[in-house]
Amino acid sequence: MSVEKKVFDIVGIGIGPFNLGLAALCHNIPDLKCLFIDQEPEFNWHPGMMIEGTRMQVPFYADLVTLSDPQSPFSYMAYLKAKEKMFRFAIRENYFIKRSEYNDYCRWVAGQLSTLQFSTTCKSIQEEGGIYKVETNKESYLAKHIVIGIGTIPSIPSFVKTSDRIFHSSEYLLKKSNLLDTDHIAIIGSGQSAAEIFNDLLNSYPGKLTWFTRSSRFFPMDFSKLSLELSTPDYIHHFVSLSPGKRKQVLQQQDDLYKGINRELISAIYDRLDDLDDPRIQLYPNCELRELSNTDELKLYHLELKESFTVQANCIILATGYQPAKPAFLHHTQHLISEANRNYSIDENNSIFIQNAEQSTHGFNASDLSLGPYRNAVILNSILGHEHFTIESNTSFQHFGLP
Repeated sequence: MSVEKKVFDIVGIGIGPFNLGLAALCHNIPDLKCLFIDQEPEFNWHPGMMIEGTRMQVPFYADLVTLSDPQSPFSYMAYLKAKEKMFRFAIRENYFIKRSEYNDYCRWVAGQLSTLQFSTTCKSIQEEGGIYKVETNKESYLAKHIVIGIGTIPSIPSFVKTSDRIFHSSEYLLKKSNLLDTDHIAIIGSGQSAAEIFNDLLNSYPGKLTWFTRSSRFFPMDFSKLSLELSTPDYIHHFVSLSPGKRKQVLQQQDDLYKGINRELISAIYDRLDDLDDPRIQLYPNCELRELSNTDELKLYHLELKESFTVQANCIILATGYQPAKPAFLHHTQHLISEANRNYSIDENNSIFIQNAEQSTHGFNASDLSLGPYRNAVILNSILGHEHFTIESNTSFQHFGLP
């Protein structure tokens, strides 16, 4: 039988943590025929930001599978056992593992799944009689369902022309060696990535270092328990029920739930600033980047003082976040696609699903790794047509709607 004639139940496009988690949950469903493809040669999570010592912002149990299938052989605890690290982990008592270890855990899972195929680029998807034909750089595949998990792409201001010394934070480690002999580095942005880079440079860069953000302050992530209840299925259900205008308004008020900085990192930065007491190291809130010339001149605007000013810097690191990718391979199926449904499908037949591209419909936690297993359980239950995975109800003490 040719590969093209075999019909998969699921073809997943992209193998990041979310689709990797989906593949892991599918592993114990023997009747489900799956294939997951990715253009990269192997799994490697954010290599440009794998700064030594940096830790996850979600606890260890927010792995690929546990919150939907705690008995899975692909849990983080199973990884620790396989690597003979269980006792050391227990003694250390740190819920937040190193980012490098999370990457190693994901690679450990990926190495055990035969349904993953790397170095495979999706070129187009076309619907033919209720079946999707997935064209790649290697072969064509047929699928009943498509799950798109290609991740996000760097969000860079339209007026910026990137170079070896003007680049997005996602490339930091790949280009760090070009920076250390410069006189002045400017960082734009105030989220976790900006803070990690700033902290790393505090300990390795001898020149002038300036950190700008348009936010009114360098604020921490809200990790209090009642706020964490907004990262539950109950809150997602409530958020989906809101009107599009209200959802947009609510999202604009929730930056501290997903754009803030780890409190321990803020403390470490402050302590290091105090130790150095160097006037060449400066932080400026309320400053928005408006222009960036080819001569490395930054034009900024102070949002409270309503005044413009310029700064010269040899290197500019843009920690300006990410945005959903718009895949060209969906060109032929665009007429089928609409706003994301409650079950994460984006078509009326519940046959095309998305991962981490539904913030406008499902809320700020679309990118939250801890909710990946839940979303995957919802997707698989929809595809299977029954509740294979139990979906918890009453997941919060708060009631987000009316009594």
